[in-house]
Amino acid sequence: MDMRQLEFVVAIADELNFTRAAARCSIGQSGLSHQVGQLERELGTALFDRSNRGARTTAAGEAFVACARRVLRALQEVRAEIALLDGHVRGTLRVGSIPVLARDIGLLGLLREFEESYPEVELVMSDVGSVTAATQLLTGELEVSVLGLHDHQMPQGLAHHLVQLHPLVAVVGRHHRLRGTGVLDLAELADERFLDGGQDSGLRVQVDAAFARARARRRSACALQSTGDLAGLALEGIGVTLVPRPVTEAVVPAEHADCVLRLDDPEALQPLALSYREPAPAAPAAQAFLRLALNRLTPNGS
Repeated sequence: MDMRQLEFVVAIADELNFTRAAARCSIGQSGLSHQVGQLERELGTALFDRSNRGARTTAAGEAFVACARRVLRALQEVRAEIALLDGHVRGTLRVGSIPVLARDIGLLGLLREFEESYPEVELVMSDVGSVTAATQLLTGELEVSVLGLHDHQMPQGLAHHLVQLHPLVAVVGRHHRLRGTGVLDLAELADERFLDGGQDSGLRVQVDAAFARARARRRSACALQSTGDLAGLALEGIGVTLVPRPVTEAVVPAEHADCVLRLDDPEALQPLALSYREPAPAAPAAQAFLRLALNRLTPNGS
């Protein structure tokens, strides 16, 4: 067993296809298949179920991939630590962010400043939902992320540094019966077509919590990742939705401002929090990013 074989197995697990995995690893498909077959014979078990439609990890494969990821990350950290001895911060930094309000919290400027300060670090970005990102922080697939979750909604083992809080507001159509009413009780949306955020998004978590507090139900008509799309569709009368207020400021024209309704729930807030696994990642690149991020994004650099 060698490191390249570990890389091959992880690539196949990610791509679910031997051809794409081979291209990713810059090796011929036959060579990759031979290496993985050799590894399976050594282990005495199949790591993948192969079919014409692709490849799926077996139970043994799932366990092997999880271990392989840890080994490869550890190897990256070792290389980064050695590079640090001559004053260079190197390695790979995996950062997750939620698409909503990234510009508003200064994340884009932070990323630019980090890349300018540490040009030898490979920065890998991911825009998965907050629930998935929290899991990936725990497994080590991400080092740091911005999450749309409150502290009490976080899984154990993650740090939570609040960056901002934004009130949730409702968006209704131009000809909707509730337009211009100003303040909304969520129970009034019980029979409406509701446009939801993605299943694993922080917004979805906050909307679920708001309806639970109101003891109201909603009729979910779709699930979209883009909060701008949610607001735009609601404005066109496709349904109604809840989004953070800054989204409506960017999407809803001034002449339709009365299509945006406040909620009578002061706890209906969208948090933005910087998060990472505790204790903080030891890799030099991650430590450098966290120092910069905590100083730039959070109150008093804490």
